[in-house]
Amino acid sequence: MARLFISQEQMDRWTTEGKVKLDDDRMQLPALNRTFQLSSAVHFTQMIDGVDSLELLGRVKTDAQLAELKAEHYGASVILGDVGYECVEGFVGTPVESVGMGQSGLLKLDA
Repeated sequence: MARLFISQEQMDRWTTEGKVKLDDDRMQLPALNRTFQLSSAVHFTQMIDGVDSLELLGRVKTDAQLAELKAEHYGASVILGDVGYECVEGFVGTPVESVGMGQSGLLKLDA
């Protein structure tokens, strides 16, 4: 199973509905019998200003990757040099189990 992006909104909904179990930076999805290691991330959705020369639109980057790019993350915005982006905040989930990997239908990263 590939890594997946879960928006903060989706995580809140799943938590409220009891569809996930959270333990520190791990998320268990009982319906899929899977556990994921979570990292904070953003999904780049729209340009605010500038040219997308790094082709980030539609991509997901973790906080660590943003730091490597020397990007500044403020809420739902990321600024990289003179370029501004609108983003959806959330998490990257990396599977920690390898048994019975099936397709989840969740948004996958194209990192």
